[in-house]
Amino acid sequence: MTIKKILIVAGTHGNEVNPIWAVNQLNKEQNNVNKDIEYKYIIGNPLAYEKGSRYVDSDLNRSFNSNNQNTKKNKNNYEINRAKFLVEQYGIKGAEPCQIAVDLHTTTANMGTSIVMYGRRIKDFCLAALLQNKFGLPIYLHEKDKRQTGFLVEAWPCGLVIEIGSVAQNYYDSKIINRFLIIINSLREEINKLTKNLIAIPKKLIVHVHQGSIDYPRTQNGDINGLIHPDRMNKDWKPIKKGDPLFLDIEGNTLRYSGPDIIWPVFISEVAYKEKNIAMSFTKKEVICSSNDWLENFLEL
Repeated sequence: MTIKKILIVAGTHGNEVNPIWAVNQLNKEQNNVNKDIEYKYIIGNPLAYEKGSRYVDSDLNRSFNSNNQNTKKNKNNYEINRAKFLVEQYGIKGAEPCQIAVDLHTTTANMGTSIVMYGRRIKDFCLAALLQNKFGLPIYLHEKDKRQTGFLVEAWPCGLVIEIGSVAQNYYDSKIINRFLIIINSLREEINKLTKNLIAIPKKLIVHVHQGSIDYPRTQNGDINGLIHPDRMNKDWKPIKKGDPLFLDIEGNTLRYSGPDIIWPVFISEVAYKEKNIAMSFTKKEVICSSNDWLENFLEL
């Protein structure tokens, strides 16, 4: 296996400041080339970071779509142009090609430390399995949502999001920063162990597969008319069954889950998702058995 370059992206959303602190600290503390793998650190959205905002013109983590980049109306869109630059500079055919992208995010939801995958790419399964096996991290497999596309890691042959919360936007938390440091420092070690046959791919991967999202209750004018129910708040990854409370409306009425299947909610009351009309997303658990193809495809990077 040849030397790999891994792109570590912090600040894809400018108001998620803890990943930026973590990569700045790593940049000062260690040589970027270690154990045959080179890290390339980059702030995804520096202008939004300067402004303390999630984005300037549009969500950078929805901007890696070639169709959007080639339209005249997006010619002056900062995030669309930034996405194009990142791919041209660090994409697999870029000036400084990286085979893997790891996108670091924080959330205001009580997600703990978790992995987000987009779709069912075999190389991603391999990388996610390594991290789940090492740290026991839950995995949110985001698919089946045509409204949300153009994610950063999809522009690389292999890539994952590390999502940590809860933490407020623009608020530094040393515990959150330390979690990022631990994962980033361990990533190269786990990959090297795998390539030298010191560890094996786990036999199975447990994922929570995206089923859909629900909005807050709203009035006819579009105003939010209900809050996350107290029994549901901060209960990300905890199962919900029919009849369990979801919302408490302004009149004090409890709105309950009416679906037939048990579901697992994620990103409950994520502040940034209010503009997307998402109060929480629903998932179902799935066990995926690993295969030799995972490792073979990963080693071809």
